Amino acid sequence: MSPEDGLNFILSHFEEPLWPRTVSTRETHNSQILVASKDEAQDIFIKSKFKDCRISAFGQHEQVKVIPNLIFVDLDNRDALDETLILFHKTIKARPTVIDTGNGYGIIQPIKMSPWNDKKIVSYKRKQPDELAKMFLQWVERYLTNYKCDTGNHPSLNNTMIRIPGTYNTKLLERNKSKNISQVKIVYGWDRIRVPTESIRQAFISHVDKIILSEQKRNKFLGKSVPHAKNFKWIKKMLDCKISDGRERLLFDVTRYLLNICGDSVENSTSKIHSWLDSRHYEESRIKSHCFRALKDKKYPRRLKTIRNSDSDLYNIIMGTIKN
Repeated sequence: MSPEDGLNFILSHFEEPLWPRTVSTRETHNSQILVASKDEAQDIFIKSKFKDCRISAFGQHEQVKVIPNLIFVDLDNRDALDETLILFHKTIKARPTVIDTGNGYGIIQPIKMSPWNDKKIVSYKRKQPDELAKMFLQWVERYLTNYKCDTGNHPSLNNTMIRIPGTYNTKLLERNKSKNISQVKIVYGWDRIRVPTESIRQAFISHVDKIILSEQKRNKFLGKSVPHAKNFKWIKKMLDCKISDGRERLLFDVTRYLLNICGDSVENSTSKIHSWLDSRHYEESRIKSHCFRALKDKKYPRRLKTIRNSDSDLYNIIMGTIKN
């Protein structure tokens, strides 16, 4: 299959409007580039010599309207493919697309989904639509693979990228020196049926309920002695920034803020921190370990004044990052 045919095949899984959406390649160092047409996407892929070509599973329309209308599974465990396909069929009556990415399988299943930010739809128990969508995409990937998927993957509407069949996985290309072995291939094509999700709706609601109950118990346990979150606005701002230094020294402050101040769950905190940090150097298991340690010691983050007096270098990094 040619890369152009592969792009057309992947686009067949998406709903109109298809554009704009992002693409990434080895040439862009896997950074996402917003494009407005198939021709623009194809030009970027050609420039990269079809290496590490990916396209966003959700366009700008889905991200603005909050429409998680596609399930994507990153399945590194090749032995789990048959079990996963059985679960897809038994649970949602689906026959998804399966792509061999070289490292494993990418499973794609379009689903029927209404906009979650519609004014008629009330946010479930104060969870905002975009947060619920992220929770759904992460939960459904695990639910439909019996947790055989890559649990270090944290899909959301703005970071789920799909490899293009007919293009090349450079990790395999460098290892094998063979274009045939490193080429992304279609194993199975979907049956062109966008399946409904009523069958798993209640299971997802139960999942959200458990997370909310865990958060409520944590807040109740911490009680009135919890410092107000406004005293740690600097951490909230830091979570919106990418920093090149000081991450290790800030990790406990961030985990204590999310868990012991905000009352967030370990799962949500791990996901937020994983997105904030450079995931190439901070694996999910390592972050989760920090979260559990924060829960165990029940301590709060340092105040900026404390950091300034004890670690002036880190304080300057924080202030410089916030100002920039």
